Amino acid sequence: MIQSVLPQLTFSFYRHQLIRADFSGGQITSDAGLLPLRAFDERHHLTRDWAESLSDPRQKERVQHDAPALLRQRIYQIVAGYEDANDADRLRHDPLLQVVADQKLGVALGSQPTLSRWENVPSGRDLVRWNDRLCEQFIRLCGEQVRQRGEILLDLDSTDDPTHGQQQLSFFNGAYGQHMYHPMLIFERHSGCLLAARLRPGNASSHARIVPMLLRLVSRLQAAFPGVKIRLRGDAGFALPLLYQFCEFFQIEYALGIPANCVFKRRAESRQKRLKRRYRRTQVPQRSFTSFRHRARSWPRQRRICYKAEHTSAGTNLRFVITNCAGCASQVFAFYNDRGECENRIEEFKNGFRADRLSCHRFLANAFRLLLHGAAYNLVNFFRHYLPQPWRSAQIETLRAQLFKLGARIRQTARCVRFHLATGWRFQSLFRSAALAVNSS
Repeated sequence: MIQSVLPQLTFSFYRHQLIRADFSGGQITSDAGLLPLRAFDERHHLTRDWAESLSDPRQKERVQHDAPALLRQRIYQIVAGYEDANDADRLRHDPLLQVVADQKLGVALGSQPTLSRWENVPSGRDLVRWNDRLCEQFIRLCGEQVRQRGEILLDLDSTDDPTHGQQQLSFFNGAYGQHMYHPMLIFERHSGCLLAARLRPGNASSHARIVPMLLRLVSRLQAAFPGVKIRLRGDAGFALPLLYQFCEFFQIEYALGIPANCVFKRRAESRQKRLKRRYRRTQVPQRSFTSFRHRARSWPRQRRICYKAEHTSAGTNLRFVITNCAGCASQVFAFYNDRGECENRIEEFKNGFRADRLSCHRFLANAFRLLLHGAAYNLVNFFRHYLPQPWRSAQIETLRAQLFKLGARIRQTARCVRFHLATGWRFQSLFRSAALAVNSS
């Protein structure tokens, strides 16, 4: 009788007993915590909606991995921290990823070449439809909160995405001092949702294409939420007269940074001198807020300019904001300064979800990749709204460490697929709460 013997490894450092190890553990995964997230996804058909917005020109009889499976494989890899398509070659046999991609256990997922070819398929029209789905899902999942709050707050920002090699529309940007792409992002402040994302050439200005993006987005929001106030914020890179006119036409309250010029400085000169004299007398840092009306030659009407004047040991600091908001200047600046939260969202989007990994040669493929990372971000962001209160503000790194990265052995029987989760997992209560919240949402 021939007996198969598994090769064993022996370790003798443990003084209580001899240690032996072999590779007979069966199907094991390190990401079993993605199960509640996948259940939430299925309940609200998020990845299904995104897949339907993409065209698939492949011949169906020759397709081994359909678009929904490839999409889920890619998005859940990003959520789990495997942001590159190259990671698929070592993860395509992972049983958990096969389950969340709705693939049969033991059937390999798409390889890196398969995913790379798939990422190069979407057209510009597909990307527009994908952005529309981001807005539609926000309306569907956050609509009740929006109506209760009575406000939608849009934060505009652009960010740098360094490029390497011969990538289409990669240009040198003097403001950032590097070759890059220049993505435009629009977040909703209260929910943290990404409502629109657009990849732009590296030499695009901060405000390039912002009005067309807002036109498509705002019309949908106003149709879905009649009577709900929309407010908008952005830094001095969005000081664009066309944007002021757009906001005024659609009755949007806005507060946008605006660069200082000689006229603004002259209007603030007297107050600046008073603060300087007061600081010399008291040695206490001085700050003052006020506003004035101003009309540039190209403007059809006067607009309100709020400014903050400060004098400290470091000298004088002047900041200007153009706005149509009511209230005193200090309140306008408090509203404007809160846009720093948008920086936190961008930091999580870029560093937590690795949205700067746009390494394809074709520009459209990189634009699609940006939306893939945006979809992964929104999937997690919608999901954490249903978690217990302390976890609703947790960023992706925390969720990975305390929820998604959960070891399990997977056993398939005739009746079910059973996940044997790690007995010593210290965040079992969070996993149970997440699973219960998904089932009751």
